[in-house]
Amino acid sequence: MLATRCRDGVTIYASTACLGETEPLEQRLGEYRRHGLGRVELGGGVTCGPESLERLGDGGQTFLVHNYFPPPATPFVLNLASGDEHIRGRSLALVRNAIDLCARVGARYYSVHAGFVTDAVGREGSGFAFPAPESPGERVRALTRFETAIDEVIAHARAAGVSLLVENNVCRPSLRGRLLLESADDCRTLFGQRPADELGMLLDTGHLNVTAMTYGFDRLAFVDAVAPFVAAFHVHDNDGTDDWHQPVRPHSWILDALRAARRPGVPVVVEGKFDTVAALQRQVEWLAEELS
Repeated sequence: MLATRCRDGVTIYASTACLGETEPLEQRLGEYRRHGLGRVELGGGVTCGPESLERLGDGGQTFLVHNYFPPPATPFVLNLASGDEHIRGRSLALVRNAIDLCARVGARYYSVHAGFVTDAVGREGSGFAFPAPESPGERVRALTRFETAIDEVIAHARAAGVSLLVENNVCRPSLRGRLLLESADDCRTLFGQRPADELGMLLDTGHLNVTAMTYGFDRLAFVDAVAPFVAAFHVHDNDGTDDWHQPVRPHSWILDALRAARRPGVPVVVEGKFDTVAALQRQVEWLAEELS
């Protein structure tokens, strides 16, 4: 397998969502193995059934589990902050199932997206569209529901011997006021009040870039503010207008962010989009060299 551990202990993973076409999980993992990609984050871009999940350990790869995985038979938009009890209940059930999978395959943590103030009503650009909150107080109520759900999930993860990470949201201008975990203050409130070995932050650089453009704050100042909470990175880039999942390029601000906030043992997950597995492999190799 490809050497994806840098000299200072940073480990590089490749997300299953890095290729354009959706395909069966076993097929994607096989392609990754043939290109030496032995560390994989299980997330989007794949379909899977119980049989493929049972065989996850057969290929010798090491896994992380992210958000909407394993995908449910009946699709929905996961939202741990939902005011709809049915959606919140389904979200909690999916998250608990994912944590149980982490424990079974030896994944060190499970990561989930931060909650949304309102529930999705369709697609917009690269992501979901959300209606405006009915009142300013709805955001406060959504945050309370989200923190309650997170505490429930932390208890389940603790019993399973797994850590929980929460990922910062991506806020386009049309989504102002409709998402949680957009600001450094939001992060300090959530992560600063809970044990670091039970809850950490998954810092997504693409999400941060768009949100910083929307609100007009400095990206690296945000990274400095949340650095004590960061337990993993999703790395991909964009032009600040939408979450395009472009590969990281030489001299990108993302390299500065990684050097500023990463610590030994903090995984870096490549989540850009690539035309081929070979191109993805080259990105992993290049990042490993840059971070050494």
